[in-house]
Amino acid sequence: MSTHKNNQDKTSSLKMEFTIWVVLLLSMTTATLTWFILKSEREALKREVTLRGIALAQYVAAHSLDPFLTNDKLTLATLVADVMKNEDMVYALMVDRNGRLVASDRSDLIGQAYQRPPGLYPLDRPSPRTHTWRHPQAGRVIDIGIPLILEGKTKIGEVHIGVSHSAIDKVVSRAWQNAAGLAGIFLLAGLLGSIVLVTLMLRPVSELSKGAQAIGQGDLNYRIPEMRRNELGQLAVTFNRMTRELQVATEQALEQERIKKELQVAHQIQHMLLPKQTPQIPGFSFGALYRAAKEVGGDYYDFFQLDQNHFSITVADVCGKGVPAAMLMSVARSMLKTVAFSDLSPAGVIRELNRLLLSDLRSGLFITLFYAVVDINQRTLTYTSAGHNPVMVWHPRGQKFQELTLEPACLPLGLDGSGIFDRLAKERKITLCQGDAIILYTDGVTEAVDPQGALFGIEGLMNSIRAHADQENGEGLIGRLDNDLNKFCGKFAQSDDIAVVGMKVE
Repeated sequence: MSTHKNNQDKTSSLKMEFTIWVVLLLSMTTATLTWFILKSEREALKREVTLRGIALAQYVAAHSLDPFLTNDKLTLATLVADVMKNEDMVYALMVDRNGRLVASDRSDLIGQAYQRPPGLYPLDRPSPRTHTWRHPQAGRVIDIGIPLILEGKTKIGEVHIGVSHSAIDKVVSRAWQNAAGLAGIFLLAGLLGSIVLVTLMLRPVSELSKGAQAIGQGDLNYRIPEMRRNELGQLAVTFNRMTRELQVATEQALEQERIKKELQVAHQIQHMLLPKQTPQIPGFSFGALYRAAKEVGGDYYDFFQLDQNHFSITVADVCGKGVPAAMLMSVARSMLKTVAFSDLSPAGVIRELNRLLLSDLRSGLFITLFYAVVDINQRTLTYTSAGHNPVMVWHPRGQKFQELTLEPACLPLGLDGSGIFDRLAKERKITLCQGDAIILYTDGVTEAVDPQGALFGIEGLMNSIRAHADQENGEGLIGRLDNDLNKFCGKFAQSDDIAVVGMKVE
């Protein structure tokens, strides 16, 4: 009962809205057309009245030259009186060259100086001139002035007659009244017609509204009855098909939402495992960059303060991407953190880590890792690598790069348990000098691709380090490298996880 009432309320609202819009449209159209028509009629009436006034003024001017010259006041007064017989005339007068009235409908003004209406200047051309102004008693008046020209050369005076604007206003007022009556009839007819039309047209809409109500309340089994073969009928067919598809889509959306939330949790957990800040160690500055190709990734970096004089740096890469890689990396991180504090030997750390991972990794999964221990007092870096990319060291004094590698190269973690990994796991030591910049990275950096398919490569990495290492600390250097990567790739989607650690010797 409540649903039916809601449908009726919505239909009624739509009827009212449609009717209001129709009335507004009709009102605006009627008002606009009426305005244009009456404006045109007003202008036409004004032109007609003005032309009659000009003709009358020209007649007076033509017949007043001789009486004007002979000062025949009787004849001039007769001409003025004839003009004033027209009911629309407000005044008629003649002015001599000195600006004094020689004839007027008001005899008391004859001989006095002529007071020109506001904005009216002496006639300087032989043609008639009109000027509309507001008369103190008669309201708006059209002043028509004609100069009196003797033999076509000498101006001896002026003739002015004032035609009332009220005749025009009366005609336009009657026209407005007629137009208002017609507009009212037109609007009433439009209102009744729109109500009938809306009632007929909204019946199918009511059915569609019922369907929307039912679906909105969760009834995805509701189907709209068949309608006429028009747009609304086609809409009903589409609506029913949409309802069926919505049932399937709703189930899929719920599943996708569940997966999305799980990935968000995994993303948060992974970022919790990464260092919240870089180490604050006198004589060294650090920077780090991490971006997963998906919600979570398999790249990893970390710093461990082993004791007061030693800290370690790690960068690792799990084969693959996404949730499996992230889970494996989480396991490897926990194991590494346990092993790292039990042995300061990098080679010993990766041997033990490999042994622990072999029991948990299934066939085909492996991890590449670069692990280094820095002696703060001696300023040395002892490193080992389990199949990872060579680390780049920039020496500013010689303006050259050094690659930290092991020969022969060791296997990645998790591939061998026969003893080969232990024999290949070696470590090397280098001395660090002031200004040296050490960059640890995963292959997502060198394999970054631009829109044309070109790789950033080891050359791109070296060029970025060379350009910024001498001016930036560790954080600034990695920030510059990040900018260079973004500029190189543009909007091209990242295809692999990226992890970079930079250390600058101060």
